[in-house]
Amino acid sequence: MRDCVETLRAENEQRKAQIRQMKLLLKQRRSDAESANFQLADRRNAALANIQNGIKRTEHLWHSLHNKTAESRIFLCREAAFLYGLRQEVGKREGGRKSEKYYIGGVQIIDLRSLNGASPSQISTALSNISHLLILVSHYLSLRLPAEIVLPHRNHATPAIFPPAASYSSPPDNLSNVYHPYTQSKPRDTRKHRPRPLSVDKTLPKLVKEESATYALFIEGVSLLAWNVSWLCRTQGLNIGSDSWEDICNIGKNMWQLLVSPTTAQHANTTTTTRAISSRETVAVRPKNGNQQQPKTTIQRTKSFPMLGHYSHGTSHSFLGASEGVEFMKTWKLPPPAKIADKLKSALLGEMANAEWELLEEKEWDDLAEGPRENNPANLPAQDEAGTRKASLTTATMTEVVPTDAADDTASTKPMRRISPTPTTTTTSSSNNTRPSGTSGWTKLKSKQPGT
Repeated sequence: MRDCVETLRAENEQRKAQIRQMKLLLKQRRSDAESANFQLADRRNAALANIQNGIKRTEHLWHSLHNKTAESRIFLCREAAFLYGLRQEVGKREGGRKSEKYYIGGVQIIDLRSLNGASPSQISTALSNISHLLILVSHYLSLRLPAEIVLPHRNHATPAIFPPAASYSSPPDNLSNVYHPYTQSKPRDTRKHRPRPLSVDKTLPKLVKEESATYALFIEGVSLLAWNVSWLCRTQGLNIGSDSWEDICNIGKNMWQLLVSPTTAQHANTTTTTRAISSRETVAVRPKNGNQQQPKTTIQRTKSFPMLGHYSHGTSHSFLGASEGVEFMKTWKLPPPAKIADKLKSALLGEMANAEWELLEEKEWDDLAEGPRENNPANLPAQDEAGTRKASLTTATMTEVVPTDAADDTASTKPMRRISPTPTTTTTSSSNNTRPSGTSGWTKLKSKQPGT
């Protein structure tokens, strides 16, 4: 019995010792918990402030690097335009109106609405220079043009352009007119992926008569090129007039305003010299906790400022394909390239249809007057004291050069000169009321017979 009592007393002492140790451990844990919770909110705010400051410094460096990148892009684009000789020449027309002409590489950039009067070499050279400069500028700006431009290369000596639906997805073999069964699934795809030429070897009035399909492809090609230029201007924050198709056709003016214009250059310089955060629209993101003692460190979420060199496809900063860039481009109300091509084609064809009359030169006057003079001398037109022939119609001057319908297949088309409204209307003598056909100043030409 005594042994059992001693055993129970020993166990009780052990249990009491364990209880004392557990109480000491719990007391230590409570002390540690109180120490850990002491000024927990302040220490949490301090740690959060350090993280936010690090993010802010990183974003500041990011914006600064982006501004330097934009400045470099602007410099490269303007130097490229200078080396290509992109310039503006301002003159005066009759009546005091200003006349603006744009040149690249020493060749005048023709407005697309005036292509009928331009020579094939001028059209091809100007479009080739514009294509090269546009590719170079888009490379410097890290932008992918909607319509892919293919520069001259082996087995393809002239530039071409693909429609947006076929851009950046066509194999190189599609640049030829030959169907390749191993690169295309069906023969009907050749028309879809056929590039649109950016050069011609004939004047447009002659081309539309002899090769109407090539003419349609060329008009579509120059429309896509003008649409590319307008799209590039819009991505860099340059609004082109009213975004009508007439404004888009003036490729030289749009390129000059984007790359050379002093107004654009001044705006770019004043914007890029400011810091990223001060020149942008800032939105402060503050913590939801209303504690007044927390550090005043907020992350500045910024919106990119639309200008030359900022929006691009090559950087995550101001990425044009992001939601911000998509919203920015939604304000562009330009019609699609197909509608521009249709309007341009109808305008050019309408101008050709109206160009049916040609002012005869003095040599042609003599040729036409020889026949009536030999047959009936009484029908000769009246002449004044200076020996000049008097016309019975008032002539009007046209500065543009329009080919006539009398062009044969081998010779180049003859230009049509219209003269400005001048007081040249005179009357013939009373004794010569009847005038032979073809002596009135304006004569409708008949088509030449083959072999003449």
